[in-house]
Amino acid sequence: MAGRSFAYLRNELFPKRRHRFPLDWSAEFSGPAPLAVEIGFGNGDFLVNWARSRPEWHFVGIELSLGSMERALRQIARAGLTNVRLVRDNAGFVLRELFPDASLRHVMMNFPDPWPKERHRSRRLIQQPFLDTLAAVLEKGGCFELVTDQAWYAQQTHALFAADPAFHPEPVAVNPPRPVQTKYERKWRAMGRDSYQILARKVNHRPVKRLILEEPMPHRFLDTPIQPEMVRALEGRQFRQAASFFVIKEILAGIQKKDYLVHVVSQDGEYLQKFFIRIHPHGPQWLVKLDEVTQPYRTPAVKLAVFQVADWLSGQAPAE
Repeated sequence: MAGRSFAYLRNELFPKRRHRFPLDWSAEFSGPAPLAVEIGFGNGDFLVNWARSRPEWHFVGIELSLGSMERALRQIARAGLTNVRLVRDNAGFVLRELFPDASLRHVMMNFPDPWPKERHRSRRLIQQPFLDTLAAVLEKGGCFELVTDQAWYAQQTHALFAADPAFHPEPVAVNPPRPVQTKYERKWRAMGRDSYQILARKVNHRPVKRLILEEPMPHRFLDTPIQPEMVRALEGRQFRQAASFFVIKEILAGIQKKDYLVHVVSQDGEYLQKFFIRIHPHGPQWLVKLDEVTQPYRTPAVKLAVFQVADWLSGQAPAE
């Protein structure tokens, strides 16, 4: 649209374009400073006020909602803040893979969905793998903070941290004074309803196992001539190796059927990605590689998909 400015987008970070992991956050912010994270920042109201109250800190917001990302980016731009970056992705993955050990001063969660039904328990972020990540990425003395309106969730979270020797949780606080509050929290307090705060400080370090993301872009050259029916036969195939899994959802052919895009969904543990593998002639050979447009993280499942597709096309993999 003519005359429309998209300068507000400059505060969104696209880590998949980086080549080294975990990230160098001093480089992302052009200098060192205490680093804090808010998981699930909603419309960005709390994050903006938090960053404004501590201009000497750097802040990273993590969110999955596209609408929330858009609203928060506009708020950050209107406030003129330069100490905030936003990442749209899975919070558990981002926290573990993008932040080095002992790099975070504070991790915040405000009123997350507690997923109260037992069948939805697996959707809760605050479980032992999340604590394992916090035990690595928080600096010693750094803290995790949860504020919730559900007393049972506060008690359950407190018990989880109390059982982990890497943390010392303070007693659950009811309606604690907080210098920065969410819009929801202010409304809740005005209605006379309670909120509950858990503050857990890291007292012992524990390393966490990370994926290897920074290897060269996976690709393979094939001497085998590729026929259309060979590529079409890939659709629906799936493969699992340890915690890595992928399935081929769709095959897209070029106009002259001389190149192909293979639509893949991969899973590493709980982390899902969607991307394309490109198959095209390269001189006398055929090249199987990641398509440049989708740019997934180069996780074990992504690399497995590229190499397995190449093996299937060259006849090196057994038929299913």
